[in-house]
Amino acid sequence: MSFLTLPWVIGPLPIVVTVWAAYACGIAVAKKMPTSGEAFLGALLLPSGLSATVCQLVLSNQNIAILLIGSQIISSLCWFIIMHFSGFRLPPNLETSREKYPGPLKLFVILVSACIIFNIVFLWIVPGSGRCTIGKCFVYEWTLGRKDHVFAGLYLGISFGALVLIGIFALLFRAFLKFYATTFPSK
Repeated sequence: MSFLTLPWVIGPLPIVVTVWAAYACGIAVAKKMPTSGEAFLGALLLPSGLSATVCQLVLSNQNIAILLIGSQIISSLCWFIIMHFSGFRLPPNLETSREKYPGPLKLFVILVSACIIFNIVFLWIVPGSGRCTIGKCFVYEWTLGRKDHVFAGLYLGISFGALVLIGIFALLFRAFLKFYATTFPSK
């Protein structure tokens, strides 16, 4: 029974989380409950787990930077699709007072900067050497998967990067709708 010996290439924690996310997405879509926390997390973690798995199984010998950025974009777009099918719609107006809300342009710059810094730091730290021998790294391998394969690093990078990209895409979509409404007013 060598397949039961840990650490696996894809660890038990991402497997359990991805199965739970599929269940949570199914419930959110079936019951039209987009505002629950389970729907949000399920829609974030399901595409992240699936895209990291596809990268491990099919594209593991490709450039990790391209895999990371591409998977983040795909996962964040899948989040919007899942949330749309569960009944999520953007509110008509998100304008609030200027004291509490930094403004869409400042928020956009902050999110883009965070995305760039996160990906640069992540790509600098994650591609490490082979398997782990020290305690922290050993626990990392037992929960997320072996470090000498691309899955464990990509899973975390896709999950956090897609979360930032969701905010960027939401702001871009909001700006597009505002531009469309001012350029082509309805009669």
